[in-house]
Amino acid sequence: MANTSSSAPATDSAARPLPILVVDDDDLFLKYCSQLLDEEAFAIDIAEDGLKALAKVQQNDYEVILLDVSMPHMDGITCLKQLREGGCNAVVIIVTGGGDVPTAVEAMKLGAADYIEKPFSPGGLLARIDEALTKRRQAQEADTSGLSREPVVAYIQQHAIQVNSRRDVADAMGLSLDQVSARIQVSTGQSFRQLLHTCRLKTAIQLLETTEMDIARIALDTGFATVQHFSRVFSNIAGVSPRKYRQQSRLGNAPAVV
Repeated sequence: MANTSSSAPATDSAARPLPILVVDDDDLFLKYCSQLLDEEAFAIDIAEDGLKALAKVQQNDYEVILLDVSMPHMDGITCLKQLREGGCNAVVIIVTGGGDVPTAVEAMKLGAADYIEKPFSPGGLLARIDEALTKRRQAQEADTSGLSREPVVAYIQQHAIQVNSRRDVADAMGLSLDQVSARIQVSTGQSFRQLLHTCRLKTAIQLLETTEMDIARIALDTGFATVQHFSRVFSNIAGVSPRKYRQQSRLGNAPAVV
């Protein structure tokens, strides 16, 4: 089953090819992935279902596992659960049919790094693998920035004033709209809009507490189209208006907001 790749190094290691397990019951898909990944100097192994994948993992150490959801004998979600329960720390990328976002979200909550929908382009798969490995390296490093380790959430935290829609994030990061939503939901439990408002209000609160800037200007500078919208969002989250919050902060009894 194992397919030893060429001597060119994979992107995750300059010393050896990157070991990867592809799990799917479709022979044509396995051949497609094997050819693609072999050309990119991965050390490829394959399994036709979840049970065989578990047996392979007992015998070999893999850096990446590409795991299909729909398979006989053992589906991908069950396989993922058992992989994690067994202590497997490989980066797992779930392969789903089009539009199966709830399954992808469930998989990511169980520890999958990402998901990709069939059919996908060679470049799309390689980008997912590279990003997942990069994310793992970042998660292993000390987090001193205060930003989320999830790249999508970190991007919104950094660009909350400029970002207006999921499409802005998707285009900037090369993701689909569903992938943006899924990553935010798994990482924060919030929707895109809730996260965006939370990030904007953090900046607004700093300005309310430390400056005498007009509230209408604060609304504009933190990404809200109108002061009315800003005040409505602020009041819904904080329980008081921006003006009342500023007054209370001066007295040292402002409510905790975000």
